[in-house]
Amino acid sequence: MAAARLMRAVWSTKTSRVLTKLPVPAPAAHEVLIRNVAVASNPKDWKYPIWYPGWESVEGNDVAGYIEEVGSAVAALKAGDKVAAYTKMRTAQKYGGYAEFSVSPASTVIPLGPKVSFEEACTLPLAFMTAAIGLYKRLGLPPPEDRPPNPIPVIIYGASSVVGSYAVQLAKLSNLRVIGIAGASADIPRELGADEVIDYRGKTPDQLAHAIGDALDSQGSSAHYAFDCISTADSVRTLGKALAHQGGYLTTVLESAEDAVAQLPASVTHVGRTAVRTAHGENEAFADRLYKQLGAWVEEGKFRGSKFKVMPGGLAAVDEGLRMLQDGEVRGFKLVYRIADTPA
Repeated sequence: MAAARLMRAVWSTKTSRVLTKLPVPAPAAHEVLIRNVAVASNPKDWKYPIWYPGWESVEGNDVAGYIEEVGSAVAALKAGDKVAAYTKMRTAQKYGGYAEFSVSPASTVIPLGPKVSFEEACTLPLAFMTAAIGLYKRLGLPPPEDRPPNPIPVIIYGASSVVGSYAVQLAKLSNLRVIGIAGASADIPRELGADEVIDYRGKTPDQLAHAIGDALDSQGSSAHYAFDCISTADSVRTLGKALAHQGGYLTTVLESAEDAVAQLPASVTHVGRTAVRTAHGENEAFADRLYKQLGAWVEEGKFRGSKFKVMPGGLAAVDEGLRMLQDGEVRGFKLVYRIADTPA
């Protein structure tokens, strides 16, 4: 019997993140095995081992590389294809991104063209789908193929965050009028086409809501939709006040703002938290369609990945990268790790 093929991977527990060797996983029928070239971090990567007692595995869900093997039921992809992927969260070790090889459902694979780098591509999957589900499934706004003739205003709080910057780009592809809320990195949503960017710094929720109202009045419009990509008590209160007069719909991305959500004005409906994990559940067909569109948009220059920083040392730098995320040192960009930079 042949020995199992091994790969380098980062094993995460509540108290440690260790570079080790594990068997290369195998894809199931509707999955693919990806030989990773670059992978990226998300805040959930340091949070999950702490939030879920006893959870130990390979973390990470944003990967880019070449398909190594396809499952028996996969027809649209083949070995050698250049791809990025959003792998399943907190289910099985084989889906972990901090590894030389990762398994992904075929439905959350992004076909890539020759122009995009692996480093940029791996910044896209999870945050892009969070933005897409928030705008189109939670708020019910029209997707790019159903662009309305007249722009629909939407408020995006945290427009310079990675999720927020992707929401801005999607909104513009959908002919939405974007009122972005940002701070020191307000240049990001401006560069991406936001129609108005308001600096939240130094403003109370009342003052910021008033500024949003002034921006809408100057455009002769009103907003009934808000996407809170930050989801703090203050951001929820601000958006509640901004939507209260005419009524509207709000989605958040974190559970931490539940107390503020419970106190929203009666005219404002919280349509639920935007959960990216639904891309591997009830929103699977939606995710499959949007990811295939994303690959084409990126190649055509219609959509771009976020700013990123490559961490020296490849997978050996994941521990430091997640510490930086936990300590709040990463804002408006993604941390990326090249597999080839990992020590032997």
